[in-house]
Amino acid sequence: MQKWFFTQHADDPRMLAVRAWRKGILEAPIPEVADTPADLAPDAWTEGLERFVDEGICEMTGVAEMSPDWVFEGYSVPQSRIIMLGVQHDFDAISQAPDVPAGAEVTRQYGRAAHASKVVAGWIRQQGWAAEPVTGPMTGAVALIPPALACGFGELGKHGS
Repeated sequence: MQKWFFTQHADDPRMLAVRAWRKGILEAPIPEVADTPADLAPDAWTEGLERFVDEGICEMTGVAEMSPDWVFEGYSVPQSRIIMLGVQHDFDAISQAPDVPAGAEVTRQYGRAAHASKVVAGWIRQQGWAAEPVTGPMTGAVALIPPALACGFGELGKHGS
């Protein structure tokens, strides 16, 4: 489905611009893991994550214990926790699906999510802890809906999302 999506309106200037912007985000480096892990209290970690919401980098954050059930066969995830980030789509733009404004909005929000993921992972790495940004929509090792539910991001719909 995602590969099909990228064939839609592929030469529209609005789509080209937002895809180029997102590509820049995906290619941006993240900081190395600091040598000494920070020993922060749980409240300090929570406040750190809330800062990203306050700054408008994302609209929601949540943390859950990592479950091996969420990891696709053939992959491994060494981290014991997963941080979920939520970004909100503009309803008016999305309601124009399948036209270009909706596709551009989806791509823009996936770009925002990728940026947020890299910023949060970079912050954690600067604290001396391993973190890998998962930037979707094709996420590789982890199915994102189950941990999103565990973090309190809504409920599972009949359509599987």
